[in-house]
Amino acid sequence: MSEQYLEVNGANLCYEVEGSGPYIVFVAGGNGGHRLFKRIRDLLVKHFTVVLYDRRGYFRSELTGPQDYTKIVDDNVDDLYSLMKHVTNEKFIIFGISASGPIVFKYLVNYPETVSTMFIHEPFWYLQNYPKTKQVQDFHYLLYRVFHYEDRNASMKLLGKSIFNELDYQILVRNQRNDKTNNWSYWLEHECCEIPFVKLDMDLVNAYKHKLIFLRGEESAGFSISEPGAFIAKILGKDTYPLPGGHIGFYTHSEAFGVDFVNLCQVNSIIKYQPKL
Repeated sequence: MSEQYLEVNGANLCYEVEGSGPYIVFVAGGNGGHRLFKRIRDLLVKHFTVVLYDRRGYFRSELTGPQDYTKIVDDNVDDLYSLMKHVTNEKFIIFGISASGPIVFKYLVNYPETVSTMFIHEPFWYLQNYPKTKQVQDFHYLLYRVFHYEDRNASMKLLGKSIFNELDYQILVRNQRNDKTNNWSYWLEHECCEIPFVKLDMDLVNAYKHKLIFLRGEESAGFSISEPGAFIAKILGKDTYPLPGGHIGFYTHSEAFGVDFVNLCQVNSIIKYQPKL
């Protein structure tokens, strides 16, 4: 389906809906946009009605008024609620990735009645009791300074080398050095020092942990990008399921990722068993 737009407070959200079956919405992380999800969408549309969108301020979802960046997580939560309420009256599945972790966790706490299942893939969210949170937070302040005193590419190189495997680094950092359409600058300016460290009452999250399924990339083993999610899962007493690829295996290993993801959904009775992809 072609792109559509929904006016929300302070932004014009661009979204796409395609497929049939239960609704699943993919919530982008630090790059904010739909592009990395297009491959996996094309594989999942026979099983799901797939919703992709650009978060406010990213790609096609332009800002339409002043922003209160102290409420950036709340605004993103409200955007997701408004979008999905506009799209469907049914409960839906959330697939959150990376820096969207705090957004989707807060969404689950605020609007649990709308969520059937929430998949969270390597959330980039540092709880206050995570042993390295202060160290990581100081590093993010450094990223912000490098962004302003040097440039976006220098800051992203520093970040990418510290958290990603080589393939993810190549795609998310090296290949985007001259890409004027990517929005890493917006993330560095407005989100990188805020969203990964947002505070949320984990007792509230714990109340809905039966809706949570944690995922990690098989090729993220040994890289720090997988550590905060593993810590959260352990706090909640949840298993973490490995899927092909690294942090963006749904893009780099889309076919294998899609097969394993569909199988995981079938095993958990989210969708019925059907012929393989």
